[in-house]
Amino acid sequence: MRVGFQLISTTKFLINFFFFRSVDLFVLPSNKLRPKSLLLVRLDAIGDYILFRNFIKDLRSSSKYKEFEITFLGNIAYKSLSLELDGEYIDRFIWIDKGKFLKNLNYRLNKLKEISDVRYETVVHPVYSREFFTGDSIVKLINANEKIGSIGDLSNTMKWQKNISDKYYGTLIPAQDKLMFEFDRNREFFEKLLDIKIYLQKPIIHLQNTIFNFKLPKNYAIIFIGASASFRKWNINNFVKIAEYLKESHEYNIVLCGGPADIGEAKEFKKYYKDEYLDLVGKTSLVELLIVINSGNIMIANETSAPHFAMALGIKNLFVIYSGNHYGRFTPYPKDVSKNYHVICHPTIEKDLDGYKKLSNSYGFRSSLNINEISVEGVKDKINEVLKC
Repeated sequence: MRVGFQLISTTKFLINFFFFRSVDLFVLPSNKLRPKSLLLVRLDAIGDYILFRNFIKDLRSSSKYKEFEITFLGNIAYKSLSLELDGEYIDRFIWIDKGKFLKNLNYRLNKLKEISDVRYETVVHPVYSREFFTGDSIVKLINANEKIGSIGDLSNTMKWQKNISDKYYGTLIPAQDKLMFEFDRNREFFEKLLDIKIYLQKPIIHLQNTIFNFKLPKNYAIIFIGASASFRKWNINNFVKIAEYLKESHEYNIVLCGGPADIGEAKEFKKYYKDEYLDLVGKTSLVELLIVINSGNIMIANETSAPHFAMALGIKNLFVIYSGNHYGRFTPYPKDVSKNYHVICHPTIEKDLDGYKKLSNSYGFRSSLNINEISVEGVKDKINEVLKC
């Protein structure tokens, strides 16, 4: 079974390699150096961005790159967040729609031309779990005096692919070969890159005076029903029962949140939840979502980007329903960093936590546990335990 999977993956890789390399032939990277220029490449997801973005300030203020013009190459999924939170540290932005970049050859060609129109003095790609056909391929094509990346792991690539892409870099920043919380992993990279000590222990978001168009209730709980993949989504009927419990037992008003992809589940929620609540699913920008979370008393969410928002904003209590992917890397937050992050794990994880930690740290691991085997009563018990303390 494993051999068959590897054969399919290898065949797909070779097909993409051929097509993408064909596109590269039409790109003529600039040979005209822009002095004191740095390209910072970060194309992973929204939650990854939150666990990375605080270090942009350190890069900007460092003696090594203080005088550099910084261009940020980012994922368009978090464009509004980056512009709002970090625009003061970045001189120029380039945005990529990753889906189109991997599927639309014309879009890929035009983006590669835009990116390679400058010969940079330095390219920095700090992603630990690098991806061959996005970040690595872009770094390969760009002309730069110095290309710096992370030594990385094999989460998003095969060993033989990594052997190829490692050669795209002049410098690979070493990393400890152990399970590490992702914020700490990013801090490790920038401390070594900048040769400084960084003392920040968790992500921090300072909100600006952004206009908000919705009237929020007092004393409310946020129910965040979204997630980037279906296997991370707890059943909507379970969320209904938790909302009822929070309203009846703890007198919280309910604010329902999620993205445009969660509107179907929001309609299901409306069918079964009979009390009043505020439905903001698909109605807020990412920046507006920050305001909603910042003003809330408590949040119950799937393991996705929203809990990272909540932790960076310092929400009083956060409860995360977790099916088991990458234990210790993104979930849970280290206890010494935050005592208000409460994770409700699948029963299999609870039975043998140490064994699960070892398993989840193996390369290529993906949890096959069913998130809906986490019971409503288990979530209620955790909430009750915390709120009665």
